[in-house]
Amino acid sequence: MVDDWSQVVPHDVMRIYRAKRDEAHRSVSSKYTILGFISSGTYGRVYKAQSKDEEAKLHAIKKFKPDKDGDVATYTGISQSAIREIAVRISCFSRRPSFDEQ
Repeated sequence: MVDDWSQVVPHDVMRIYRAKRDEAHRSVSSKYTILGFISSGTYGRVYKAQSKDEEAKLHAIKKFKPDKDGDVATYTGISQSAIREIAVRISCFSRRPSFDEQ
């Protein structure tokens, strides 16, 4: 890792960004205990998990399927339909009922 950021060459910026991102990344297995398999769908498999923090809440974790190009499975990103599914779920959880609205 680079300690002196003033010496960074402009073309090294992405390499440094990726190194910092990877250094801060924690794996799913370090945050959750997988309790079992719930179901499988078009975009992936859903697992029941419990957080390893002091609250130990239950969660559903979806692992997206890789894109298949012939015999090789690659992770090229998330499909547009999966992005829509994530956006709908986020909007459902971000809306809180307000008792002030009439």
